[in-house]
Amino acid sequence: MPLLLAGCVTDQPLVIDPPPPYMLLPVDESMSCNAIAGSFRFSVKRAARLEYWLAAGSLAGYDSDRFPLDAPKQLVDERRRLDALTDLQRTKGCTVMEPGPAVAEERERLEESARNSRPQQVLRSKG
Repeated sequence: MPLLLAGCVTDQPLVIDPPPPYMLLPVDESMSCNAIAGSFRFSVKRAARLEYWLAAGSLAGYDSDRFPLDAPKQLVDERRRLDALTDLQRTKGCTVMEPGPAVAEERERLEESARNSRPQQVLRSKG
């Protein structure tokens, strides 16, 4: 008595998403607390600039139509990096810097700098 099996077997390919970009790098694990703090401050500046540029609109001289498309993703990546560095500070026993207040403070500096750097109107008098 022959046994027949009929059917369709489909194997779905295993899709492995690439790891999220720009969180911790291999070198980060071996950094000192001072080096982690320096990397954190650099990341804070990048995140604040991206936030500011996104809020300010198109940038003179940036000359890229991709900026509005790329910058939000870059900002998310930078925020993820800040969170990872904060966690690394905690696990290594370093002084912990919180990303939210640090980015807000840096953005405030950028906005103040932009207000102060705007050209002032020159008053001319005939005398």
